[in-house]
Amino acid sequence: MPKKGELSKTARASLANREAINHITTRVCDKCGEPIMLQELQPVKVVGVGMRYYHKGHYNIQ
Repeated sequence: MPKKGELSKTARASLANREAINHITTRVCDKCGEPIMLQELQPVKVVGVGMRYYHKGHYNIQ
């Protein structure tokens, strides 16, 4: 039980997981062919083909 004014163990852990980690992934954008940063990754599931990956700004629904 946390003391008055302290956060619980679970609350402290959830605050620690909020860090914005941004790194280059192994995924390559299908539109431009460049590696994608984690915060710009837009995975799209295409029926009959599988997963495709785009930059968030490059993906449009037609």
